[in-house]
This record gives sequence, structure tokens and C-alpha cells, in this order.
Amino acid sequence: MAPYDYGYLPQAEEDSIHNVARLLSVEARPFQRLTSRLLKPDSLINSPPTLLPTPPPDASAADEAAAAVEVEREKQAARRKLWEEEMLFDFSAFESSIVRMQLIHNSNQTERERYAKEKTRILDTAQAIRDNTVELRVQLEEARKTLALRKTYDELADKITIKEKLKPREDQHAALEKLSNEIEELQEEGREYSVSRDRKREQFGRIMEESRLMLKLIKDEKDEAERKEGVGDSDDVDDGEGSIIRSAVGTPRPDTGGVTPMHGTQEGERGDMLAVPRTRLAPLSQGSSRAPSPSRSQQDTEMAESGRTSGDTRVSDESEMEEGEEEEDAGPVDQMDIS
Repeated sequence: MAPYDYGYLPQAEEDSIHNVARLLSVEARPFQRLTSRLLKPDSLINSPPTLLPTPPPDASAADEAAAAVEVEREKQAARRKLWEEEMLFDFSAFESSIVRMQLIHNSNQTERERYAKEKTRILDTAQAIRDNTVELRVQLEEARKTLALRKTYDELADKITIKEKLKPREDQHAALEKLSNEIEELQEEGREYSVSRDRKREQFGRIMEESRLMLKLIKDEKDEAERKEGVGDSDDVDDGEGSIIRSAVGTPRPDTGGVTPMHGTQEGERGDMLAVPRTRLAPLSQGSSRAPSPSRSQQDTEMAESGRTSGDTRVSDESEMEEGEEEEDAGPVDQMDIS
């Protein structure tokens, strides 16, 4: 259905609607009565009053004429008085009609202004409705596209949910909630582990610091023990045995497999030279070992005596003496560990 097109009227028709000449009968009647009373030929304005006639010579005739003139004058006065009252009434009605027309004119002017404002408001409303209609059409197109997309998604979802392997939505929600709880528990456990790791790291740092202090203390004790051992070695040198014995003990010997055996006296002297002093090995064996062991001095004596008979036993004596030196070097450390 095509909308109605109410256009604007031409200016002539607009003026003809509000033309003042187009009066109502109640408005035109006072004006018409005034014009008819004032402009008619028999109007009292157009017929002035008659003059008095000349009195006749006869007295009786004069009296009769005077009486007739007086009667005529009274009639004219009464008619003019009536006409004057009627004219006053007509002018009052005309004045009321003019006031009424002025009020109507003022009312029409107010209505025109109100109509103009209403027209502007209606035009603005119509324009807003047009703009809203355009916007709603755009939204309608978007809604149609969204509806088509949702229908496509529904079709795909139906194809997916038809499969029997898929679990219901409630079970999936329960599994997701369970997984979320497990994740929260793991996160809480991770935070606890991080706190425990920091605490253990701090403890490890303390242990490392204590270990450094302990190593420093052990090193100081070892240096003190070596210093004391050096003092003891210097005492042995003063006794007259240290220089030759330390030289013989500290020098490695080659294998005696291809060496010509020496004379018996020389072998005996060398065996005496290779013998480890009892004063050096006895304290080490007693102080460094944790469990009781056989006397080192007796073993050294036996090795020295056996070295006089064969070169093979002399090599074993040298290895025994080297082991004795190693134990002598390691003795103070073990003793410090025990302390």
C-alpha cells in the first residue's frame, strides 16, 4: 500500500482559507443591518425633519395647523428616538462582532505558531523514524546472517551429537569441572613445592657455608699437622739418620729382575738403609687407623732382614716403604676426621 503524500497547498488557496471576507452569517448580520439603516434611501439620515409652516390668518385654522404640526413633530421625534436606539444596538452588535473576529484572529495566529512547531516536531520525528528504519534494516540483515550462521552451526552440531561415542553435555561439564579441580590442586601443590624448594635451597646454602667453614678448619688443622710433622722430620735429621734414610726412602727403585745381585754385605747395608724408622711409623699406625693393626715396626724389621737374602724381597720392601709413606701422609687427615 502506497503511503499518502500530503503536500503543501498553494499560497492562494492557503490565503483563501483564512480570507476575512468569508464571514459567517452571525458575523455579517450586524454589518449588514448598519449598512441597510444608513445607506437606504428612506433612511432618517437622508430625510431631515420638516420646518414649521407659516400660520394662516384665520385663528381656528392656525390652531388646527399648529396642532397637526405638533403631532407630526412628536411622531418624527419618536421615530428618530427609536431609530437611534436601534442604531446603538446595531453598533453594539457590530462592536461585539469585531471583538469576536479579533479574538478569532489572535487565536488563529497562536494556532499557526503551534502548528508550525508541531510541523517541525513531526518532520523531525519522521526523519528520526526514517533513520531508525534504515538502522533497523541493517540490523535485520545482520540478524538474518547470524540466523543463517547459527542454523549452519546447529546442523554441524546435530551431525556431531548424533555420534554415539560422544558423551552427553552434562558428563563433559562434570569432566571439565573435575579437570579444573585437579588443575587447582596441582597449582596448589606446585606452590607448596616451590616454598619447600626455596626452604631446601636455603638449607643447602647453609650447609654449603658450613662445609666451607669446615673445610677451612680442616685445612688449618692439616697445615698445623704438617707443620708439626715437619718439625718432627727436622728432629730426625738432627739425630744423624734423616738425610741418608729420607734419600733412600724417597727415591724410587727399578725392578731387580735384570739387575745383577749385589754382595751380601752391600745388600745388608742397603737393607739397613731402606728400613723405615720405628719412631716415624709407630705413631702413625697407632693414631691414624681406627681399628688395631699389627705393629708396622716389626714388619719393617722383617722386610729389612729378608732384603739381605734376595733382590725380589728388596723390591717388595721398597713398595712397603712407599705405602708407609702414603699412610704417613694420610694419617693426619684421618686423625682430623676422627676428631
